[in-house]
Amino acid sequence: MAQIPIKRSPCAIANGLEILGDRWSLLIVRDLMFTNRCEFGHLLHAGEGISTNILSDRLERLQTAGVIDKSQHPSHGKKYRYQLTEAGLKLAPTLIEFGLWCCATFDGVRMPAAVYDLAVNNREKLLAMVAARQPVIELPL
Repeated sequence: MAQIPIKRSPCAIANGLEILGDRWSLLIVRDLMFTNRCEFGHLLHAGEGISTNILSDRLERLQTAGVIDKSQHPSHGKKYRYQLTEAGLKLAPTLIEFGLWCCATFDGVRMPAAVYDLAVNNREKLLAMVAARQPVIELPL
């Protein structure tokens, strides 16, 4: 279990928000969870407009907290690959429910059709794909 310094209180939600409660961290988790994005450049150009210094900071924070792992790229010596740890993969039910809640609550928002369809009609398959680190959405990289 990752050790994070307790900031304000021992409240689980407050401490979880210290790691995941900023504008970018859950978007990085989302991309690692549901897509084939796994390199710094892939995450940088995901379309959300994150800057390089913020991405570097969030990747380091998520790695320190035990949410993601960083490993040497198998075919490019100067690149790294990122993937969710077992702890990161356990965020799947929460991220799915949050996305469905947003779709049901706010006009004009959506989830990618493949994720939404599985979330609504075959949650077990979606969770199995996430657990197997199988992208639900294959994006051009």
